[in-house]
Amino acid sequence: MFRIFLLALFVAWHPVHVSVMSVEYSVEDEAFIGFLKVYYDDFMVDLADTGGVSAAESLKVQSEEAKEILGSYLNKRLSLYAGENRLNPEIKKIGLNDNELKLDLVYKMKKRSKIIRIYNSILTDVYPDQSNLVMLRYGKFEEGVKLTSEKREHNFKVK
Repeated sequence: MFRIFLLALFVAWHPVHVSVMSVEYSVEDEAFIGFLKVYYDDFMVDLADTGGVSAAESLKVQSEEAKEILGSYLNKRLSLYAGENRLNPEIKKIGLNDNELKLDLVYKMKKRSKIIRIYNSILTDVYPDQSNLVMLRYGKFEEGVKLTSEKREHNFKVK
């Protein structure tokens, strides 16, 4: 019983270092629709490490300044490729609630590809135990992977 209590206490005190990203191809929009969720306090540490400003107040509102700051960060930490073509994200919505930063993203695609590559190094330079969960849906293809500080990218071979 005491061991269970100690384990529960350890888990409660030990912070979780995880981000979640889902990407789904929309035939109608000819684009990938993405969603990214990361803990805000951890994100601010990583933002400072990438040379970003500590603009906590700027990110709490839907502003061009917030989109600029986040866009610069995403260009350094997160990439989506269709074949050899890098797709640049457009930030559609920024949400901040209960220490969770949520971004709605759109990646316009000019040409379909059989290989989609996702690079995600969010927080991997800050926390060695960081896990970045990525889920991709492209037509009938669906796959999820865990990216870490050791494995930062994955090639999805879609049909």
